[in-house]
Amino acid sequence: MIPMRLFVQTVKAYGGVFPVLIRLARRVTLRLFAHLQGVVSLWRRKTRILLIAPGISDDDLADLAVRKAFYVPSMDWEIRHTEEVSLFEVVSSVPILYFGNVPKLDKMAVYRSATFNVDFRRNPMDGWEWCSVSEYCAERAPDYKAAQQRFTRRVALLREKGLKRCYVFGTGPSLAKALDREWEDGYKVVCNTIVRDKELWQHLKPDFIAAGDAIYHFGFTEHACAFRRDLRDRLAETDTLFVYPGRFHELVSREFDAFSGQLVPFPIGWYWGVNVDLTRNFCLPNMKNVLPLLLLPLACTLARQVYLWGFDGRAPNDVLFWSNSPRHSYPEYMPQLQRAHPRFFDHHVPEKDPGRYVRDVHGDTLENALTLAEQQGWRFVMMHPSWTPVLQKRYCEGRDR
Repeated sequence: MIPMRLFVQTVKAYGGVFPVLIRLARRVTLRLFAHLQGVVSLWRRKTRILLIAPGISDDDLADLAVRKAFYVPSMDWEIRHTEEVSLFEVVSSVPILYFGNVPKLDKMAVYRSATFNVDFRRNPMDGWEWCSVSEYCAERAPDYKAAQQRFTRRVALLREKGLKRCYVFGTGPSLAKALDREWEDGYKVVCNTIVRDKELWQHLKPDFIAAGDAIYHFGFTEHACAFRRDLRDRLAETDTLFVYPGRFHELVSREFDAFSGQLVPFPIGWYWGVNVDLTRNFCLPNMKNVLPLLLLPLACTLARQVYLWGFDGRAPNDVLFWSNSPRHSYPEYMPQLQRAHPRFFDHHVPEKDPGRYVRDVHGDTLENALTLAEQQGWRFVMMHPSWTPVLQKRYCEGRDR
């Protein structure tokens, strides 16, 4: 059960009870439809995928085949160049993927689970859709009970240290300077591509590492593959736990079987807010971007004082989302990532308004989340200057202030 405090926060964030009820109603509808699909398909396993792709080019079809081979390698697929879908297929559990302008499937996807828009030219979330296909077709769901036990045991051990603060590390240019400090007076939560730097990893010895982006971390491109390769190397060096949304667990479990004792997949909840104890409420907030989705909830679980490092923000001359430390990112693989997901970048960092994404995830939404937490006893300190106003206003010179 979600505490009343989080329910009230969620209602305020969405502008009233009615919008929350609408979201919950959609969740219920999807679950009911999923049960119907299960009844209809009791006699038939999910062994094939249906791709609806009217007018698709040979090149785009070949591209989709590469993605299918990565996300669901054991599944066959039937390709249709028309929009026709039978009633039986609609109410069955057959995964229906579509590519191109298919309005009726756009509408169907709202209420029918197992309907996925994988059009990388139209849908900015195509990478998340493919991960959902993989999750849906998996033979077993994530074992959230075991994950919760693993996470709760680790947090209990960490709390025995009695530390009063938690350090959260982003991957901005300032991250390189983290080698110049000691961090043993706090818990340490780090962010995704820091894994490229073995020296810094050994210096920090993180308690948790979090990642939550479908295309940067859990996709089929060289960028995502490099991240997972380096993550395996780092997990072999320390007992750090890897925390991520459960949607990606099928993909993670394939490549991290040797590290099963360090994996903590989390379900996504419906609530809003970062000041949550994840040992009691084992689900992530329904928020965008790794900072409010994963990093801050982990930090708030561990301590009331949260110190941030490596969140430089988007400088005026930055390209794409913001600048990253080259030692802690994969700039050489970015061109391929952009070619693989063109609509994602066009949507989130459009040429005429490249700051859109930063405003959406690190603007008023983040400010409101931090303010609510501060009113309830948490403290957030930005340890170096940041171009993000929400964080800059919490900047203090000297980490002990």
